[in-house]
Amino acid sequence: MCIALRSIGSLQAWWLGSTLLVLAACAPPWEEEQEDSLAVHRDAVVVSSTIVPERELFINDVSVVDDALYTTWDPKKSGTAPEGSWSFGRLIDNMVPDGMRSPRARSQFILAWLKTWEQDQTVNGLVIPARPLIRSLIIDPWRAASGCTGSDDACTLDLGKAPFRLLAIVNRPDLRRLPTATDPGCAGQGRFVFGVLGPLGQRLPFTVIFEYQLPISHKLDMLAWADRWHALGAIPFGKCYNAELHDVTREFTRRKAARGRVNGSALLQIRTDEVALSPVEPKLWEMREFVLGSQGFLRPATVKQEVDASLNGSALLGAWAAQNAQAILAGQHEVPPRWGGSPFLAASAPVPSALDWQVPGVNEAVRSAFAAATCSGCHRSETGTNFLHVRTREPGTSSSISAFLAEQLSPGGPRVADFVDLLNTSDMEQMENGRGSDHLEHPSNED
Repeated sequence: MCIALRSIGSLQAWWLGSTLLVLAACAPPWEEEQEDSLAVHRDAVVVSSTIVPERELFINDVSVVDDALYTTWDPKKSGTAPEGSWSFGRLIDNMVPDGMRSPRARSQFILAWLKTWEQDQTVNGLVIPARPLIRSLIIDPWRAASGCTGSDDACTLDLGKAPFRLLAIVNRPDLRRLPTATDPGCAGQGRFVFGVLGPLGQRLPFTVIFEYQLPISHKLDMLAWADRWHALGAIPFGKCYNAELHDVTREFTRRKAARGRVNGSALLQIRTDEVALSPVEPKLWEMREFVLGSQGFLRPATVKQEVDASLNGSALLGAWAAQNAQAILAGQHEVPPRWGGSPFLAASAPVPSALDWQVPGVNEAVRSAFAAATCSGCHRSETGTNFLHVRTREPGTSSSISAFLAEQLSPGGPRVADFVDLLNTSDMEQMENGRGSDHLEHPSNED
């Protein structure tokens, strides 16, 4: 039944012929031979009213996030098999080093990541204070559910009991980067958002986001990716929709999706947003970021575009902002790891309830643009958000989203507008980077 949805009629007339072949074959779009010098012809203009954000850009429908076929870990399946492909366990299994795909080794990979919260971490010369409640809230309950009684080193975690509930699958074509001589570029990002569960299975104010690049080998691959995501809008939620969505997501979550990156994984970073582990009163929200380090394990990294909180209101921050005012206003600035001889880029992002970024010596337009580009400002004062843009959920219900994110995904919102422009690209020479703002990778963050 689902195969009929791949026909020309159901995928609509705007499909590029070569892209139809890619989708029908379920082949990675970047592996097709394509000619950058050729203009791309579309049979019909895409308008915002033809975009279905809840099926193409931000997917949190219960029929997707609660589909047991894809969200339940299956230890007998691996790679791109649909069973368990959207589970926390499969995403981890697909990113571990080649020699760590045994149950015990996978467990050590996960525990090494979780245990980074138990001790102070130093990143970019700055200390991230420990948040040891990770042990009593996450590690030990998971160990107990897995039947572990000895040391962590002897524990094999049951990934079927992983305390992570899928909240949403996200397409971010607005984060696409054109290839350059030093950057292979990407077609944007694909993301999996999870809510973390406590010892009794209760929802915690804690989310984990897996953020992947959509790999490309050629600029035209950007359109192939865009077409595959856009095709999902023509398919009603249900079994066939989930099968097609799996065909898309497996191409960036699979093993060796990005052979030039660590472990061959297309993972850019894992971001965590939580207040559950706060060791102080009043409770303090914190954001952390993790990347696959050169040894193949997840390790703490800087929080991109976030200036260290100790510099809020400082002359140093004001001097940097004044020097970069035009880039900040254009949304093209990059917060450097160091500036003025000192660490500048944050190792983590603590977010107090009364957060207010102060930038001496610049006008309000520059201050506001700078603050909105930080993770802390975007999740708090600059968008009027009570920290989480995607809220945790109970089974059988969809995650609610912030007013800011709802506006971004509205018919006239910037994410939809950017996607429309991408789908209407008629000349590859006129293609531009996506208009979204997000974290930038700094080589100095590699270990």
